[in-house]
Amino acid sequence: MKKLIFALPIAILLAAPAVSGEAIELSEQQQAKLDKRLEGRTAGEPQSCISMNDQRNMTVISDDILIFGSRRNAKTIYVNKPYGGCRNAENSILSYSRPTSSLCKGEIIKLIDSASRIEMGSCTFGDFVPYTKNED
Repeated sequence: MKKLIFALPIAILLAAPAVSGEAIELSEQQQAKLDKRLEGRTAGEPQSCISMNDQRNMTVISDDILIFGSRRNAKTIYVNKPYGGCRNAENSILSYSRPTSSLCKGEIIKLIDSASRIEMGSCTFGDFVPYTKNED
């Protein structure tokens, strides 16, 4: 019985998806899209929240990577990797509400089927990593 009690928490930890440091596999097309958006930019320290202005343009790179910016060619964009991924994000309408004007880590994203408009699941925002254009 003691072995079972000890083994259960370990089994749960091993079955849980890794949140940080997990390698994300992208298709060639997704990788090219990400590379293009990050070209000439340097990563900064992760932030817990981004302002309303920085939320205006959201791009889904894959189920694991979302990009936010104030406009398509903003000087700084923010890369978000939802905890455990966001299954079917590429094929869904992403809906989120903010209790404040900021969008923060831990807030929930609802996935809505684009054809039926039925909520199909949810995921949670991770840290927002700023990528800023390098000065030439």
